[in-house]
Amino acid sequence: MTAVDATAFADRFLARLPPSAAAGLARDLAGTLPAEPPPPATLPACAHLDAAVTLGRSGPVSELAGIVARLAPRLRWTYSYPDAGRFAGLGRRIAFCEVLGLGAFAANPRVRLGLTLMAPGTAYPAHAHPAVETYLVIAGTALWQAGTAAPASRPPGAVIVHPSGIAHAMTTAAEPLLAAWSWTGDIRTAPHYLDRQGD
Repeated sequence: MTAVDATAFADRFLARLPPSAAAGLARDLAGTLPAEPPPPATLPACAHLDAAVTLGRSGPVSELAGIVARLAPRLRWTYSYPDAGRFAGLGRRIAFCEVLGLGAFAANPRVRLGLTLMAPGTAYPAHAHPAVETYLVIAGTALWQAGTAAPASRPPGAVIVHPSGIAHAMTTAAEPLLAAWSWTGDIRTAPHYLDRQGD
């Protein structure tokens, strides 16, 4: 993936956000520079990427799904949570990749953009991080929960914002989930799983 590809990804992401969110993110993206691309890597969850992209290409965010399809062979997928105890096996069902930000295809010290991929029938447990996170669902309708709100079904095209520090979780059903995300604010502190939704 080149910096041009990362810029196209960012542009398509911004085009789908509400104007207030897009304006702030566009300011943070100013000054993004090309970077040395990390080597590609896959995880077991990537077995669902083709199906997710196919679903996405027939949905409201088809242009972003098309960019992901073109760039799929160059993406570096990771899973950085502990994969033990009650979280054992999630590293085979969930994968993340960074397209723009810290150590990505385009460098920016203020914002990170990437993708989350989840296998069907997967619960991404309650987790939190200091970064403000904005998600754009590319493919797959899943249940999303933030704070103490009841879980809500979010289809492709939905935009979900998680304020700093709020507990949030996602659960897929029969379809894989592919979603683009951005982090702003404290983009260096890693996320962590919570013991309870309110932790």
